[in-house]
Amino acid sequence: MRIKTVKRRIFLSNTLMVLVTLVIFLIINALVIKVYAESIEHEFKAAVEKEVDEDGLEELVEGFTICKKEFILLFLADGALCITGLLFVSQIFTKSLTDHIMEPLDVLSEGAARIRENNLTQNIEYSGEEEFENVCHTFNGMRRSILGEQEKNQRYEKARTDMIAGISHDLRTPLTAIRGTLKGLIDGIASTPERQRKFLETAYQRTKDMDVLLNQLFYLSKLETGNMPLDMRSIDIADFIGSYVKGKQAILENEPIEIMVDLEVTEGNTVADPEQLQRIFDNLLENSRKYGGVTLLKIRISLKQTKKGFCICFSDNGEGVPEDKLPYIFEEFYRGDESRNKKEGNGLGLYIVKFLIEAMGGSVWAESADGLAIYMELPEGGNRNVR
Repeated sequence: MRIKTVKRRIFLSNTLMVLVTLVIFLIINALVIKVYAESIEHEFKAAVEKEVDEDGLEELVEGFTICKKEFILLFLADGALCITGLLFVSQIFTKSLTDHIMEPLDVLSEGAARIRENNLTQNIEYSGEEEFENVCHTFNGMRRSILGEQEKNQRYEKARTDMIAGISHDLRTPLTAIRGTLKGLIDGIASTPERQRKFLETAYQRTKDMDVLLNQLFYLSKLETGNMPLDMRSIDIADFIGSYVKGKQAILENEPIEIMVDLEVTEGNTVADPEQLQRIFDNLLENSRKYGGVTLLKIRISLKQTKKGFCICFSDNGEGVPEDKLPYIFEEFYRGDESRNKKEGNGLGLYIVKFLIEAMGGSVWAESADGLAIYMELPEGGNRNVR
């Protein structure tokens, strides 16, 4: 099957126009020559059939002169007729070619008008010459790109609005508590040194909560603006997890938290930033502590090898997350508790986890299985440091 192209159509159109014009010229000229030949033949026959004297010869010469003038006039008429025929044929083929060219241009114009009216959901449909098909496909790609950016901006605007609302709420709560505590001290509600100390400790704890939120916001701002480049290097992921769990077991010894490790792979290198990987695990641990909702929290960190590298599973035995909310837990400032009142938290921890894992070339997802399980896949790396 031959590919339709504009070049091929123009070539065929011009070729047909020339051929048709030549055929018309040949037909017209053949008719003119036939008429003229018949006229000359008739004159010669008439001259031969009768004897002509000197006066008759002059009349015959004069007749040939008239025929010559008639031939010139006929030739001019023939030329004018041929030119008229050429213009007529040219108009027919030009109109046909113009219609073929204007069809995709009209389609593109309609598509541009829809975009101007902010209708970005409809593709332009055209099937014909290859060049115009390519232009239409490029136009559709541009439309999809604009639509994607528009949806992205809408999501960003919603996230920005939610962020402002979230920050306002999460800062207002400790500020309200601090103000109430200080007001109680001023009004003399805490009359004993013990109660005064308790009030002050409560206010101090609230300032720590505010400091944690502000630090996370500052850290996130540095990440998203590229002011905190990752120090990527090759690390033994099994050894890293083992050291992390051992250190946390010592710190959490007096808390109702059990942290265990399950390593199917005893050694293997991945390329990551050790400091940020530590932050990822800390965020996941803090998320389980805040939202686990069980008396004895059991956390398990497992490691296995995959085709792409290594899969780390950070799971707990907590309340888990409803299936309909799982796709949103990594969004900025998202919390399963939309009221933001039942449990402490600012909705940044898992967002930072996702941001860092993807920045290190990995992927992350969540599942509910007797609690919440966060899966992180990191690529396998070499033995040399990567800067």
